Amino acid sequence: MKPTLAALLLVMLFATIACHNKEYAEIVTNDSSEYIVLSYFNYDSLRSDPVTLINGRVDGDFLILKLQYGGGCKDHQVNLALILPDCGTPPLPPPTFEIRHNANGDACKALITNEYRFNISGIRQNGMNETAFILESKNSSGEISRTNYTYKY
Repeated sequence: MKPTLAALLLVMLFATIACHNKEYAEIVTNDSSEYIVLSYFNYDSLRSDPVTLINGRVDGDFLILKLQYGGGCKDHQVNLALILPDCGTPPLPPPTFEIRHNANGDACKALITNEYRFNISGIRQNGMNETAFILESKNSSGEISRTNYTYKY
């Protein structure tokens, strides 16, 4: 059986169990994604459903995030969005990423934990060997958390 098919079957099994039993489920995703760039013009184009950042770390060119959210009956999308500043006048703030979560109206109560990998090499700055950046996430209470990271290259 191909690894992709096995992983898909495993995800479907966990989703089915979580939806029917309303219990805790953990699915680890090792695929990596690119971040999405948002500006003033498309800032609201991605949903901001609640998500809890369990932990995060930079590993090489990747930001690896362990996230938790409620659901279990529908597919969820999680994106990393680089938010462009409104004004390009120096000094520019450090790059700021937001975790964007689309629960697709999932009303199930299972507590889902996933690990996501995002390639952040696009924020490298010429002539530098590291870039500090901020990661923001909005939890189920509506509170926004800000975490500082350093990407070394």
